[in-house]
Amino acid sequence: MKFALFLGCHIPVRLKQYETSSKAILERLGVGLVDIEEFNCCGYPLRNIEFKAFLLASARNLSLAKKKKLDVMTLCQCCYGALKKANFLLRENASLRKEVNAVLEREGLPYEGEVEVKHLLYVLHQEVGVEAIKKKIVKPFNGL
Repeated sequence: MKFALFLGCHIPVRLKQYETSSKAILERLGVGLVDIEEFNCCGYPLRNIEFKAFLLASARNLSLAKKKKLDVMTLCQCCYGALKKANFLLRENASLRKEVNAVLEREGLPYEGEVEVKHLLYVLHQEVGVEAIKKKIVKPFNGL
């Protein structure tokens, strides 16, 4: 199990401990993470100001993950929502997809809608599983 890790803008700057602890836990659980240096902002801050810029930012990130043949996992719920929404809208709307792809073509990054966006908590619960996590517990908090 391997994912393109999307940290977004705030986590590396303001919540470094969230990034560090998440990476440590995921490594212990056997989840591979790939950092894609070319990732940009998810587009969330632009969503209500310049809708197409929001879609372009998200689509570019999804296309970068696709290029590495990876699904995206994010720690930030706003990034998750932005990437997930853009993915849905672009999959459903051929006209928007065509517009976005016209810009992404300049970088050779076509949006094809094949990447899934997952949040850390989903990955832990659904992909890794509760039982697998229980088996890795070293110091249980029994009796608290």
